[in-house]
Amino acid sequence: MTDITKLLIWDRYRRYQLLLLMILGIAIQLPMQAATSTATVSANIVRPVSLATQNGLNFADVSAEKLAGTVVLSPKGSRVTTGGIGIKSSVAGEPATFKVQGEPNAVYSIRLPKSVVLTDSGGNTLVVDKFTSLPSTSGLTDASGQQTLSVGATLNVGSDQAYGPYGGTMFVTIEYN
Repeated sequence: MTDITKLLIWDRYRRYQLLLLMILGIAIQLPMQAATSTATVSANIVRPVSLATQNGLNFADVSAEKLAGTVVLSPKGSRVTTGGIGIKSSVAGEPATFKVQGEPNAVYSIRLPKSVVLTDSGGNTLVVDKFTSLPSTSGLTDASGQQTLSVGATLNVGSDQAYGPYGGTMFVTIEYN
């Protein structure tokens, strides 16, 4: 091998070394350009929200004649009738009431049923719907974490509805916002 050939091989070898060192130099310097910071991590465990039934929804005594109609019981306890329905005024209807407990001054949402079917011992049915509440769609607990939730609804009575007691179950749900 001639001196020139050796020199060319040596030159090529040095270029590869230089290229390799440049690549390693860039790779080694990259982590030195990174930055690190810290942040706090925290959690707050809150008192669970609860709902306790104080009393159920009671439309009281209703009379059904030849015409169908409704009894609207407000969350405040007033009753209004439509159609051929009568109510016994000496027996008051009662909205359902619930005791809400949770975090002080906490906002919660209220979910009411769409409808509830009431049945008697003979299998006859009535439909309760158009549920309303006080407070309406959301509530706010007081400084002690409590509030009373009242629920009213509309009782739909058919013409010549079968006489007797009817019963059913409604589900009310609340959750923190």
